[in-house]
Amino acid sequence: MKNIFLLLISICSFTFTSCGDFQDITFKGVEGVKIVKMTQEGIEAEITARIHNPNKIAFHIYPSVLDATLNGMNAGKAKLTNNIKIKANSERSYTFKVKSDFSTLNMFELPMLMTAIGGKNVKVGVKGDLKVGKLLVKRKYPVDLIKTVPINATGF
Repeated sequence: MKNIFLLLISICSFTFTSCGDFQDITFKGVEGVKIVKMTQEGIEAEITARIHNPNKIAFHIYPSVLDATLNGMNAGKAKLTNNIKIKANSERSYTFKVKSDFSTLNMFELPMLMTAIGGKNVKVGVKGDLKVGKLLVKRKYPVDLIKTVPINATGF
């Protein structure tokens, strides 16, 4: 029992000290938005984003709930539905699966939102806390982002 306790303390100490010189990751931009499915209940989409991680350690982005806007209009809650492993010392494109929930929208907002999505480009906004971490260390990072991105609708 004493050996297990010492092992846990060693792992925690290593984890916290190795994260001490953690540098901020850089969001390089959204490369595309692909709408997989759209119903009156919400939208399922895949968002491809380029991320640069200058750190010596990889980490995960965990499912998180964010407030979403499309062309400046409230689009309800958007949930990242998959874990994404961000590799160490890399700059790569990652695909995030997102599921929105229109249940908080009133009956007048939904048709306007559907019309806004009809173009070739859409201004996507997300705001909230993104859950990231490695092993026992987990943090929330605030996200407040608005980008105009090309849209590719496939699930209609």
